[in-house]
Amino acid sequence: MQTPAPLRFLLLGFGNVAKAFIPLLASRSDWLAREYGVLPIISGIGTRRHGYFVHATGIDATSLAQSSDPLQHFSSELQPLEDAIAFIVEGKNAGATMLIELTTQHPQDGQPALLSRHTHTQFRFESTVMDGLPLVNLAQYTLPGVDIRSFRALLNSTTNLVLSLIEQGHSLPKAIEKAQQLGIAEADPSYDLDGWDATLKTTILANTLLAGRITPQQVTCEGIRDLPSETIRAAAQAGTPIRLVSYANRQDGYIVASVTPRPLPSNDILQRGIGTTGVISLDTEAMGTISLVEHAPTVLQTAYGVFSDLVTIVQQRDRGQGRATAQWASR
Repeated sequence: MQTPAPLRFLLLGFGNVAKAFIPLLASRSDWLAREYGVLPIISGIGTRRHGYFVHATGIDATSLAQSSDPLQHFSSELQPLEDAIAFIVEGKNAGATMLIELTTQHPQDGQPALLSRHTHTQFRFESTVMDGLPLVNLAQYTLPGVDIRSFRALLNSTTNLVLSLIEQGHSLPKAIEKAQQLGIAEADPSYDLDGWDATLKTTILANTLLAGRITPQQVTCEGIRDLPSETIRAAAQAGTPIRLVSYANRQDGYIVASVTPRPLPSNDILQRGIGTTGVISLDTEAMGTISLVEHAPTVLQTAYGVFSDLVTIVQQRDRGQGRATAQWASR
């Protein structure tokens, strides 16, 4: 086997997903070398809190995964750069051709992910909606011309878990606290409880699966914060548990989309959404109804979604398709 060529990239954001991604990438390094002749090299790591660092030669994923603190490899011997833009520029000068962006998205303006539009780079985003579930790639690569007409889904793990805990007898504050202890809910869970996270994901799917051009503001949104606990428990006892359902439908060229709490009948596939399990059901013209279930996902599944996008970019480069630079965003 020929010596693999370096595949240099920058890692912007170093939270739980990035920390899971590096060892996953290291475990697949031999496979990448055999299948595509590349060796993944991290040229830089940047975070808003700890600074932006670029290594002149980079560090291979296997070596970095063996460190207890990969960020320390960069911050201990390098001077921080001024900001994310300087980080990207310096990274390109060091030979990086990809940017893996795993920062917290700003919901009002879509940054920093919208940066890719201005730089005319390819933007892949499998992990933004249902972790590593091959949903966007499924529609793009394995269901050509299937004509997806609508979808129904449970897209927010936090509300699924909180509602499940309330059904078990917890109050809303206690359910949120337990979800935070499990690492599912954020310190401020407002975006989840008020439906904003699910609204963003619904917008993404409406635009990618249904060829829409809607904004989050066009999605009817109602969260779960004001649902009485007694109502939630009574619905579960009746066999029709309430879940925060994302829905989008294409009608006469227009997209109608909503995120609302709904009771689920006993024969509804969305009832599989217990705890953090995510479910989506696609209504298609050529294949009927297709449903996918992601059972109790962890951060590893999200990291795998990032890895799968990296592989897609490498495949396209081998075929001479697309630009060499790519950008990813996490959930």
